[in-house]
Amino acid sequence: MVKNVPEYVAARRVLLDALTALDSHRNNLVLVGAQAIYHHTGGANAINVPLMTTDADLAVNTADLADVPEIGETLRAAGFSPGSNPGHWIALSDVAVDLMVVPHQSGTARASARAARIPPHDKSTARIARGLEPALIDNEVVTLSALDPADGRTLEARVAGPAALLTAKVIKIAERLDQAPRQPDRLKEKDALDALRLLQAIDTPELIRGFQLHRAEEHAAAVTAEALRIMHEHATAIDSRLPQLAASASSGDPTIAPAFAALVADLFRAM
Repeated sequence: MVKNVPEYVAARRVLLDALTALDSHRNNLVLVGAQAIYHHTGGANAINVPLMTTDADLAVNTADLADVPEIGETLRAAGFSPGSNPGHWIALSDVAVDLMVVPHQSGTARASARAARIPPHDKSTARIARGLEPALIDNEVVTLSALDPADGRTLEARVAGPAALLTAKVIKIAERLDQAPRQPDRLKEKDALDALRLLQAIDTPELIRGFQLHRAEEHAAAVTAEALRIMHEHATAIDSRLPQLAASASSGDPTIAPAFAALVADLFRAM
């Protein structure tokens, strides 16, 4: 079970620490990444690879983001230190929380910019990340609990919907495939396996409803259209890149690539 994996227990603990510290901004924070995916999929997938994450990812919606309390100061006071990259905040336990802002809210148009400009908040507060645009409108408030039996905390927080998470994963994989010739260590096969978890665990009509919701906002619509194009081109055949990445992450399980391709094909037929 997930809750018995020490790294994941620690990641949830640090997520709750960060959300507690940033309580005044919590309505502007959306849980994304692996912890959000596992919230939706749990242990229901027929994948013989343990659920695992060692950090927490939060999208910051800067629309109506309050000036105070200042995020950097607040995190420092809670025991977090800024890492070498913008938005990477490291707890005393060495577990990190990553704060991310979508490009159109980042306060800069420089293509090479990595840090979001969201004054008066610290320049190291958040990094710029494409693919999270749908999560800003496709999310819901849920109850998150600690995974450590000795930690009785629960709190309410926004968690991105399955379609938003699938979109973000596909965009992330595509970007890292482009970077792989220069930075091969950036490509994480686990990302493809997490996409498969969503495809397996979430009913197709629910994913389609999410994709339709994304059409209501231009930036979310554009990113989702891109992700769907990538899946159509690189995930509908067994030997396509995404199914093969997922198969590699599963140590060569022969059922993974066919399952991935079949589920994506079913999704497009339903759409």
